[in-house]
This record gives sequence, C-alpha cells and structure tokens, in this order.
Amino acid sequence: MAKDIRPYALSRRRAADVAAAELRAFSDLLASLGDTDWALATDCDEWTVRDVAAHVCGQYEELARPTTLLRRLRTGRRRYPDRIALDAHNQVQIDDLGRLPPAALVAHLARYGPVAIRRIRLMPGVLRKISTERFYPEPPLAEPNLGYFVDVIVARDTWMHRIELSRATGRPFEVDDHDHEIVGQVVRDLDKAWRRPPLRLELTGPAGSTWQIGGSAPVESVTADTLAMMLHLSGRDGVDLPPDSPLEAARVVF
Repeated sequence: MAKDIRPYALSRRRAADVAAAELRAFSDLLASLGDTDWALATDCDEWTVRDVAAHVCGQYEELARPTTLLRRLRTGRRRYPDRIALDAHNQVQIDDLGRLPPAALVAHLARYGPVAIRRIRLMPGVLRKISTERFYPEPPLAEPNLGYFVDVIVARDTWMHRIELSRATGRPFEVDDHDHEIVGQVVRDLDKAWRRPPLRLELTGPAGSTWQIGGSAPVESVTADTLAMMLHLSGRDGVDLPPDSPLEAARVVF
C-alpha cells in the first residue's frame, strides 16, 4: 500500500533527532576515509571528496557560529559576484576549509557538529520565522524560512553529500530509520509541488517505500532505486528516465 505523505511533516524534536543521526553517519564515513580517497572526484561538479567535506564542515560551523555565516555571505558576494548567493557562499566555505588536512576536517566537524545540533534544538520561534530569501534568493525553498532550513534541509543536504562520498570512494551507504525520514521529507516536497496527474512512486533498495503523489487515485506509476531517484530529484546524474516520464523534469531542493 502506498504511504500517505502527510505524516512526514516532522516535529521540531524529531527533526533535530534526524539531523543528529545524519551527522553521526556522515562523521563516521568521513573518519573511515583513507589517504587516497580525499582527492577523488564526486557527483558535485568540480568538487572532490575533500571539497564536499569542507562544505559540510562549513555548514555545521555556521550553525554553531552564525557570525561566520554572515561573514561568508558577504565575502561570497564580493569575491564571486557572477554567482548566485548560495554558490558563492559554498565556494567561500571551500576556500576557508578546503586546504585543511583530512584529520583537521574530521576534528572540525567533531567540534562544531554537536554545537550546531544543540542550536537547532534550542532555536527560538522568532528566529525560525526569519526568511531564508534574505540570504539565498535562489533556489527557492519549499518553505522559505529558517525553521524549514534547520528542520529539513540541513539533514537532507548532509545526507546527499554522504551518498556522493559513498559513491566516490566505494564505501557502503549505511541506512537506518533516520534515512527513511529524510526520503519521506523529499517525497513530501515533491508532492507539495506536484502539478501533474496523481502518481504511484515505488522506491526500491535502501530507505525505499511506495508513495502516492498527487492526493488521489494514481493514474501513472514509476519504479526506481531510492538513491538513484534522490540523485535525479537533486539534479545530479541518477536514474535514467524516458523523456515522457512524469518525473523527468521533477526537482527538489537539497
């Protein structure tokens, strides 16, 4: 039976638990990498494993130290005026941290990651309502506020980068209950933006399930590997869909 999308609106407490679980999973993968893994190319254009790690470390550092986020946003606008704010900001993270040796990156995440999770748990409502469009006008989030960013996007972004590192290094992608929650949030955002006839989406493999998209009896059906479909929805190379597939042009912000 296809799952109902509605239960996947996470509570604040559960969202923080999911973010903490994903941080542990990413940290464990990072700590397992060998010396030759860090220079390998990833699914992120022009980013190596080290670059991806630097970006993720930068994200958690900024959650722990918001002034660092503001500094990098200003630097990005000045240093990379031809890029959108998000891309410029991400590049500054790599500029700042991408030359650290692997052990230092692992230690950086161990230092700031737990502080970031505590800030997510304790973030007051007035801050959660702040519009993210003042920082990142594009791409637009499904819910453009800081609460949605910390509850959904932080874990989702880390999760997608863990997929990239697993694929680049040949490491297994470990799955537990929190992975199902992250996939559920992606499907929920897909459903919220869905404008085509109702769809039955069967995701197989790790963190897979069957979903009903569109709110009524499905008239179309798509079956795909879970991780491949998540890569596709993020705009990376994932599953090969026929040109007339209802999901060919579908995208979700990661």
